[in-house]
Amino acid sequence: MLLRQQFLNYIAQTSEVPQGFCMGRAKGNYLFDREGKAYLDLSSGFGVSNLGHGVPEVLDAIASQSREYLHTNVYGEHVQKVQIRLAERLADLLPAGLDAFYYLTSGSEAVDAAIKLSRLATGRTEIAVCRNAYHGSTLGAESLRSDEEHKAPFLPLLPGVRFIQFGESDDLAQIGPQTAAVFTEVIQAEAGVRFADPDWWKALRARCDQTGSLLVLDEIQTGMGRTGKLFAFMHGEAVPDILLAGKALGAGMPLSALITSQTLFRQLFRTLPLAHLSTFGGHPVSCAAGLAGLNVLLRDGLMENARKMGKRLAEGLLNPMIRDRRHAGLFMAAELGDAAITLRWIAALYKENMLAESFLFDPGSLRIAPPLSIRESEVDQVVALLNRL
Repeated sequence: MLLRQQFLNYIAQTSEVPQGFCMGRAKGNYLFDREGKAYLDLSSGFGVSNLGHGVPEVLDAIASQSREYLHTNVYGEHVQKVQIRLAERLADLLPAGLDAFYYLTSGSEAVDAAIKLSRLATGRTEIAVCRNAYHGSTLGAESLRSDEEHKAPFLPLLPGVRFIQFGESDDLAQIGPQTAAVFTEVIQAEAGVRFADPDWWKALRARCDQTGSLLVLDEIQTGMGRTGKLFAFMHGEAVPDILLAGKALGAGMPLSALITSQTLFRQLFRTLPLAHLSTFGGHPVSCAAGLAGLNVLLRDGLMENARKMGKRLAEGLLNPMIRDRRHAGLFMAAELGDAAITLRWIAALYKENMLAESFLFDPGSLRIAPPLSIRESEVDQVVALLNRL
């Protein structure tokens, strides 16, 4: 009780009723409280812990890099082998043209950097973005949020932001010669795992090409294997001009990246030196963790496991209270239709030693996004519990 009270006294809480789980340690697919009780992790730290917890290769890489050196200078000034190796590994896995990397610390930073690059490269100022998207909480990223009530206390935000409807073809006409870039998630995460039709993606890519607008795909939450592919856009054919990665990229350490082409990237720093700076971006320990984590993701077949376990989860959920199941790999929204019911389900899961969450813009749906290493027996435990609620 004392520790919980100290948490309330000294640590800023970001929600009205924080979960207040008292962390002890983490291992595999479980978080352990301070009494040693194991809880199955069904949210993966909102997509950070795709590999699970305490991955030996990641911990070894962190320790090894820590012994060599930590921070040396602001990002982009010193040649650091670990940053290069991670970039090379990712470039080999991505489509041609996504081979220039700007490392940062958080997803919001990557979004802000992409706004600046888009404006500088095109000479335009307008940004088109989909409604009900969450791109971060810095002032720039906050400007891309459509719910006016939340934004009102922070006005004025960035001007020139135009909102379009995700998946709505008629809205693509709003993208024009004044549009620097279109920002969108591939799968709308906080809206409750929402998808757009393949034809919309083809039309969006064509419209961007026609108007000279850049297509920026925010895969901060859906990247690094969550949907069964390295990035969700790889399920389709719409290749971005700028790809944003974060959360799971650092395998538990803070790391994000703006990924684009060498040609486009030169627009940022050769046109305007010092156009964007990041002190801790690409921290060597984070890059070491990210490289080790990427190797584990590929070696252990975790993307294939995400596809299999996601299918098992979706097919197993038969509770009639679940109105809809939307999922890609191990990213699922179980729609209950009411925020109060969702909270009751989260509480019921907690009593059975399972930690789950809902969605920012879809509180009536239960978020199920466990580590990609989850086993059949653990999926079946979740299914059995949810089917009897």
